[in-house]
Amino acid sequence: MVLTTIFIRNYLTNSNITDYENLLFSQGGVVVSQIAPFASNLDNTYTQQYVDELIKGYSSEYDMRILVVDASGVVRVDAYNDMVGEKLDVDEVPKAMTGERSAEIYTHDQSYVMYAGLPIVDHNETLGVLFISAPVDDVLTEIERIMERLLVIFSIAVLVSIFVSVIFARIISKPIEDLTDSVKHITMGKYDTKVEVTGKDEIGALGSAFNLMTTKLFQVEERRKKFVSNVSHELRTPMTSMKIVSDTLLSTPHWDEAVYREFLQDINAEIDRLNNIIDSLLYLVRIEKEDLELNYSMTYVNYLLEWVIKAIMPIAKKKNIEITLTTNSKVQIMLDQEKMQQCLLNIIGNAVKYTAEGGKVEVVLSEYKEDIVISIEDNGMGIPEKDLPFLFDRFYRVDEARVRKTGGTGLGLSIAQQIVQLHQGEITVESTEGVGTKVSVTLPKK
Repeated sequence: MVLTTIFIRNYLTNSNITDYENLLFSQGGVVVSQIAPFASNLDNTYTQQYVDELIKGYSSEYDMRILVVDASGVVRVDAYNDMVGEKLDVDEVPKAMTGERSAEIYTHDQSYVMYAGLPIVDHNETLGVLFISAPVDDVLTEIERIMERLLVIFSIAVLVSIFVSVIFARIISKPIEDLTDSVKHITMGKYDTKVEVTGKDEIGALGSAFNLMTTKLFQVEERRKKFVSNVSHELRTPMTSMKIVSDTLLSTPHWDEAVYREFLQDINAEIDRLNNIIDSLLYLVRIEKEDLELNYSMTYVNYLLEWVIKAIMPIAKKKNIEITLTTNSKVQIMLDQEKMQQCLLNIIGNAVKYTAEGGKVEVVLSEYKEDIVISIEDNGMGIPEKDLPFLFDRFYRVDEARVRKTGGTGLGLSIAQQIVQLHQGEITVESTEGVGTKVSVTLPKK
């Protein structure tokens, strides 16, 4: 138990610090995307003032100190104003100037702070560094609270085991083994592990406490924080864009009608993007409900694929992309037709979206003894190997520049995966960057 406690402590520390580091990188990325176009023109008074107000706003919102450092290491913008013009001598600055994001924890006035450096890149040129200083005392304090509770549970388990095992060794051994196995599962990241509670004695109370801890501390809270953080970031981006455009329109009394139309089209596009995000979130919430019932009906998968391809064909024709459907036989299984349509629209739509003009998308329906497989293969830009494990994460984007060009909410594949899993199926992705991508959906016949 002592070794397990040490392992859990190290795991929780590394995991929480890594999560906080990724949060800083994510928040910093939002800031970098806002100031990168202006980083090369900080000598301009109006640009300097705009970036300064932007940095102070984000610093207050994210509860952190943010500095903008130029290529020579001199602070050009400081949310606290007291380091402007000074040279910032920390390891994170030169690392960021090489294009590498880095973060490290330091002690300052008996407190722990994390320093993070992100390169400010515009048109493939590193113009400076966004430096972030954020307190991590709350993260470490929460870990200590968890460890105190875990130590209390372990202490109770040891005392109960010593007292009872002398007389009831055989009766006690099984629950203790189950509890030990569950602790091992938790250390491996299986936070949904539960202990079977069969009595109201000390071991039963221990099991209930363990279940309560794993449920509240690991599942609900972590998922909620991550979801809220992602949603807030995604909604803020189009709102910020609309704010900038509207401020620009209001800054001058008169504009040409063409300029008004262009700016209003930008605002309209961002509103459409917000609506898409909200609609996708609501759909994702609906399909994740535990009491959701699928409306099964006998469906010809061939006809379903033909309908989806027909719906996507106008978009494909605009890009001169050929979509082919290959089926060896007529396949008929029980499906929720509406939800499976949405799943296939997302997958085939992605294939068309990320395939260059004149490309090709092949849809193949294969039937096997126990299941069917729908494969969608394109000869598009492909996906880097490092990004494949995260494709089904909500709001995950392979390339932010590509997202700005093609649009999207980052929820399509997550929704598709949820729908396939509701049908007891499996979805996999194979891809080679610069060659193409293949998505396979496997569905059981029964």
